[in-house]
Amino acid sequence: MESRQLRHFVEVAVQKSFTKAAKQLHIAQPAVSKSVKNLEDEIGIPLFAREERTIQLTEEGKRLFAHATSILNQMEQAVLEMEELKGLKTGRVRIGLPSMVGSFLFS
Repeated sequence: MESRQLRHFVEVAVQKSFTKAAKQLHIAQPAVSKSVKNLEDEIGIPLFAREERTIQLTEEGKRLFAHATSILNQMEQAVLEMEELKGLKTGRVRIGLPSMVGSFLFS
């Protein structure tokens, strides 16, 4: 299971369409279909009930959707935190001073 597959799965679930999901993701529709199909094959469970021109999440798909959105949100938060640390927007600054200077300046 790859994060890319989870992103595709979540977008299809939100859009309720492979075509609309592909447009949102800026990739070809067959790539989205194949990614979701590979995810379904990997876990061995159908995630979408496909009927004529509509799709809906199966019960298993609904459970995976909850986990997938949580995982993707955590990944996004981790990336943001690492970017903040890289840009030194947050963090700790420690200043060491000799006791005489420290007592004189910060009394």
